[in-house]
Amino acid sequence: MFCGRENEIRQIEDHCRTGRHVVIVHASGMGATTLLEEGLLPAWKAQGCITISFRDWQGRGVVNEFRDAVASAVRQQADPDFLLQPESISEMFERIRQRTHRPTAMFLDQFEDYVRCHFGTDLADTFDAELAHAISSRECRFIIALQDHALAGFRRFEQYIPNLLGSRVELGPVDAAAAKELVARAAAEKGVVFEPAVVDALVSAPAAAYKGGIHPFFVMAGVQRLIDAAGEKKAAETGAGVLQVYGGADRLILESFDVKLQPLKPTHAELFFRWCNLLLSDKDERQAVTSKALTDYSGKLNRFALSLLPALTENGILRTVDLPGGTRYEIARDCWAPLIRDWWRRREAALIARRRAQFRVRSLSVAAGSIVAIYLVWLFMSWKK
Repeated sequence: MFCGRENEIRQIEDHCRTGRHVVIVHASGMGATTLLEEGLLPAWKAQGCITISFRDWQGRGVVNEFRDAVASAVRQQADPDFLLQPESISEMFERIRQRTHRPTAMFLDQFEDYVRCHFGTDLADTFDAELAHAISSRECRFIIALQDHALAGFRRFEQYIPNLLGSRVELGPVDAAAAKELVARAAAEKGVVFEPAVVDALVSAPAAAYKGGIHPFFVMAGVQRLIDAAGEKKAAETGAGVLQVYGGADRLILESFDVKLQPLKPTHAELFFRWCNLLLSDKDERQAVTSKALTDYSGKLNRFALSLLPALTENGILRTVDLPGGTRYEIARDCWAPLIRDWWRRREAALIARRRAQFRVRSLSVAAGSIVAIYLVWLFMSWKK
């Protein structure tokens, strides 16, 4: 579901109409995948275009998987007899055009993973050149979506593609009107009605603010918690009183990640708390870490590391990333970093408060014991006299 992206869609369509490739640059959680799959892809498919989406860029088999995805889409949408042949990517798209007489649109989603996972590898040396030649040949509309932090690595394609970022579209935060529409539509889709005060509170929450606008991911994190609460109570309408239960809209959003951590056992939660020091940088950016580094950092809880890693990956909290140096673990989404850091700080504050309380109890116990001992000594001395 997406709202308020009409200008971006218009820009993308204008660039593609002139035969140019498009690079969509965005921060994590801005809804690039939703824009492609719910906005552009169905619209172009309705116009008779063969649409192909690919986002699984990890592993040595990425080239074969890419080609299989293209061939499968062509068979399903245009030519049931289309088979792969030993040819370059540009030749493959030329053959698709000749066989189907239809335009083709290729969505390269989450392309930051390819840029990162195949930097300086033999695979990249070949695939970079082939993909760039296919883009330059204009046999297919190419829409490349990647996060802004990957731009520096993406520039390696400049040696193959002239004016690489000439058709660049920035996918930034949404405005208040679009955010309100997004909240209302998401609630209506689940049969729930939010009072206007609830919508206003969600949209104006500091946790949802981002670069002068509103971050759609954080707004939707709060919306999902309210929808879940309405489903549990079987309530058709959600009022401002529900927000107060959560401590306000800001707390509702910031603590949305807590729900994903609830299934963890106490020891696992404690160990994940420790791992956050490795998984998050000082600037709250996610970092890829080896399983050995995580285990070594576990201390006395290291025996729980092997069971926690699969639990976190199955729950979608962590993901594996195949880098040239080997497989590593990292937080599944960049936009979760501030939510995890907020959880970490709250847990740290609770631990500090608990230790202080324990210290006070021990101090009082020692003081009371000292007083009793002094009193007993005094009684003993008095008795001897």
